[in-house]
Amino acid sequence: MPVAPRDAGVSQPDAASVDDRRRLPPARRLRSPAQFAAVTSDPKALRAGRGWFSMACRVQPGSTTTPVRFGFTVARRLARRAVDRNTIKRTLREAARQHVAMLDAVAASRSVDIVLRLKRPVGEAGPMSRGTWKATLRGEADWLLRQLAVRLRAAEAS
Repeated sequence: MPVAPRDAGVSQPDAASVDDRRRLPPARRLRSPAQFAAVTSDPKALRAGRGWFSMACRVQPGSTTTPVRFGFTVARRLARRAVDRNTIKRTLREAARQHVAMLDAVAASRSVDIVLRLKRPVGEAGPMSRGTWKATLRGEADWLLRQLAVRLRAAEAS
């Protein structure tokens, strides 16, 4: 059966532009081990933790093109199954994407690098359903990012 030629006037949607609204852009991510080490080993880093996650945040004066960048770490020893590690990272990325505009505003003329990491084994979830577990993860990630915004506002005011 012959196939009709494509209409030259109809363009395919740009996948990158459609997808950017739903994901954290690569420019907002910490990529190299050196970037992660710089944040986690900084003695002046802001630190916070809650049930499942811990956070380290390095604040430096001076503005960059992307004032807030995120890094996510989920150790295999804490989440044995790849599906669990991916779910956790996806949840953290979504929370970061939701809070990036607020954190950009609070960061003002500072560069802020944030590392969120899983600190408790996934097996400790107990009898929680998967949906409840994901909602708990998201709630904790949101709480940590809101607390960071409060601390950044307080540091700016002082």
